[in-house]
Amino acid sequence: MHKVDVCTSLLFQRLQAMLSYDCSIPKLLALVVGVIVQSHTTFAGTLELQVVDDNDTSIPCRVLILKQDGGSVVPGNHTTLNIDPQRWFVIDGQDSLDLPDGQYTLRVERGMEYTRYKKRLRVSSPETNLQVTLSRWADMKERGYASGENHIHVPVSNLPRLLAAEALDYGSTLTWWNGARPKTPVPDGPEHQRRMKFAGHNVAATVFDAEIEHPWGAVYIQNLPAPLPFVSDPKRPNLDALQHAVDVGATVHYQAGWSREVALDALLGKVHVVNVCNNNFHQHQYQLRSIYSNLLQTPGLETYENTEQGMLRMNNQTYYRLLNWGLKIAAGAGSASGVKPSPVGYNRAYVRTDPDGSIDQFYDNWKAGRNFVTNGPLLFLSAGQNKRPGDSIAFKQAGGQVHLTVSVMSRQPLTSVEIVVNGEVAHAFDLNERNVFQGETNVTITEGSWIAARCTSRDGWLTEQQLSVFTSGKDTDRFTMRPSRLRFAHTSPIYVTVSGHGAAVPESIKEGLRMMDRLEVFSGEQASAERRGTTLKAINQARTTLQEKLATATGAGF
Repeated sequence: MHKVDVCTSLLFQRLQAMLSYDCSIPKLLALVVGVIVQSHTTFAGTLELQVVDDNDTSIPCRVLILKQDGGSVVPGNHTTLNIDPQRWFVIDGQDSLDLPDGQYTLRVERGMEYTRYKKRLRVSSPETNLQVTLSRWADMKERGYASGENHIHVPVSNLPRLLAAEALDYGSTLTWWNGARPKTPVPDGPEHQRRMKFAGHNVAATVFDAEIEHPWGAVYIQNLPAPLPFVSDPKRPNLDALQHAVDVGATVHYQAGWSREVALDALLGKVHVVNVCNNNFHQHQYQLRSIYSNLLQTPGLETYENTEQGMLRMNNQTYYRLLNWGLKIAAGAGSASGVKPSPVGYNRAYVRTDPDGSIDQFYDNWKAGRNFVTNGPLLFLSAGQNKRPGDSIAFKQAGGQVHLTVSVMSRQPLTSVEIVVNGEVAHAFDLNERNVFQGETNVTITEGSWIAARCTSRDGWLTEQQLSVFTSGKDTDRFTMRPSRLRFAHTSPIYVTVSGHGAAVPESIKEGLRMMDRLEVFSGEQASAERRGTTLKAINQARTTLQEKLATATGAGF
């Protein structure tokens, strides 16, 4: 790292900030003089930093250097990541950092499967050598899992560094967000799947992925063979684009079960994944989004509290409603890295697949629900001898008993491990705040059902003072952030049929019918005139599906 780089980077950042306002020439000259003066700062010495794994092999990682006043020291010519109010940067495993005299806090991290490092230090000699070891506390490849996520907003040019620094197995970036964007340009060339290399790491990634984010709901489309051939239009429902995505073999992920259009599109078979670990939760924060509890203003639906647990309940229960209609939808995870304060892969999916297989295989297995999602604990569920998430169990008319085994590994003390059947907790295990857990239980199934496991933990890595800086906004702001220690994981379901019938929970189906009524009203207000007819036809088709499910569930005609 060179002092000139620091000066140039600082000058560029300050000029950008001032030029965004009405800034006079004298003020700009004063800025330049100030930065030139800063360039003569006395540097105490050079920190020679090396980061290795248990085999003393250098590994790419994410680094934070905090000054005593809370500001971040950011070298020039490095890929950076804002985790407000802090700025991290990526190194390939070793770097030279010139630091002014003073006390610093150094943090080094690498994804989810490695230990984290935190140290107070002072650089006061010409050269200080520091070797940091990040030990692997879990190896998911050895367990037959590969990792990825569905909500990344970073340029393709930065993607290989950020993926390698977080040890993700498969990558993705939403280069199309309501159309092409200068910040994340669609790359040249026809290949939609590319091998990306950084510091000896080779990661497969898809580069024509798209996000549509209008009042209908945010939806992410991965593994598109070409950029999405649609013009962004908030008066156009998502369904046309999702039909295109399904036709070309792409994977459709909704931001959450509370999105306005997700119920319609899921009932029509156009949704593969719904995010449970979504961008309500960031590395050290959660968003207060109670206003998203009932976007369709459907009578009788719950309003969730603006707390960590309230936002988690909102993510979980709105996903459960879709499963209670008998739909097979995998649990999803996305971080919104690049626009939200989280590293790439903070919310991630672990998919049961060949870790050295193709990216097509990874997405196909995610669609099939052979996965769990997490921002902390590693969660495993099995039924009987060989059934795991994404699999099915068939009972005859009398139903039967399912023997379940749950195991969890966590860097943080666990606070809950639960079995959920049709949206209700069927069993809660006793824990005593352990980091590793294994338990067994039996559940009796008498009707079509889905079974999943979920868990939570509490992250004590930061002190209260260190965590307090992750507060922003007023309670009434749209994107208010509050500090969070909550970490959680959730499996996709195991599906159980009885006499050939899957889950059909009458109360959830009735909620769906009321949601279709409200979506019809919303469509009449939001959709363009030429699209209202086709949208109403789709809503009526979804209504019919729900009515048939309700008739089956109640054993009577609707």
